Amino acid sequence: MADLVRGEASESDEEVDKHKIYAAEVSGEATEEEDEDIYEQPSTPSATASIYRNNLLQRKLIENNIEICKALTMLTRNFVVTASKQLLTTDQMLIKSQLSLQSAHTALQQAQRNTSQLQNRVASALTSSFLPVIHIKERGN
Repeated sequence: MADLVRGEASESDEEVDKHKIYAAEVSGEATEEEDEDIYEQPSTPSATASIYRNNLLQRKLIENNIEICKALTMLTRNFVVTASKQLLTTDQMLIKSQLSLQSAHTALQQAQRNTSQLQNRVASALTSSFLPVIHIKERGN
């Protein structure tokens, strides 16, 4: 590689010898040679572990994103489970109330029939004569 592109780090040992670069080493940060395989397709089941295994910042971001996703999933799941239990309880209460109302409706219909029959019997009893007509003849004194 004879030409160097500005802003790009040198990749061979020969170029490093020509232009010495002084930089502080950051602990936990991967070196450039270890980062070369970042964009390769992962062949292992854990894609994030193999793609970003050398970059601490990216690993931490991914781990934090995974934790946030798990927390949101658990929050959503707990909310849905609680709401489902409350809906089930409410549904059972409504079914019991419906059965009670149906029983009350049946009892009221029977009471209405009985009241109607009683009213008819009272009306017939009041319109009929209880005592026969008795004619008393006066004696002629």
